Amino acid sequence: MLKVLLKLNLGCGFDKREGYINLDGFSKCNPDILWDIENIQWPFADSTFDEILIKHVLEHVGQTFTMFRSIMQEIYRVSKPDAKIQIQVPNYKHVTFWADPTHVRAFDQLTFEMMSKQKNDQWIAQGANYTMLAYLMDVDFLLMSSGFVPDAFAANLLKDEQDPPMKLWEMNATNWNYVRELAFELKVIK
Repeated sequence: MLKVLLKLNLGCGFDKREGYINLDGFSKCNPDILWDIENIQWPFADSTFDEILIKHVLEHVGQTFTMFRSIMQEIYRVSKPDAKIQIQVPNYKHVTFWADPTHVRAFDQLTFEMMSKQKNDQWIAQGANYTMLAYLMDVDFLLMSSGFVPDAFAANLLKDEQDPPMKLWEMNATNWNYVRELAFELKVIK
């Protein structure tokens, strides 16, 4: 028997994908499901999706922490155990983040580490001073990987380096406009 994976393209915009349920609140992009992400509860049953793609969406929604928590809880609710969540957001250290007046929230790897109960438990045991988002939001996402998309100008500038991606990431630590986007893959723990 062939298992069909259910996949959601959350906030698809004009990047509608074959094999995904494409959901967006902007009618002009003609999504499969027209729905405002901030309209909680989404029209899906618990544990529906094996994979959720969230490409350049989270930075636009959840301006208040209460709304952001509700959105992350909905992502968690509609995901199956071990579901894969793929997230792309602009790097807050790039002009593209600050130039768009609809961006309301910045992200970093630490943001998603805070959403892991395993990581929260480690920090609690260490007496660390982080916000335990996994417990505060009642979600559990394990950060599986993180990556980045370089700024084209910066990538060209460093193309002759021995390890251009590593050099770009190092430059991002102290400079602006070297890394344009951040990418994260999370695993849903239920």
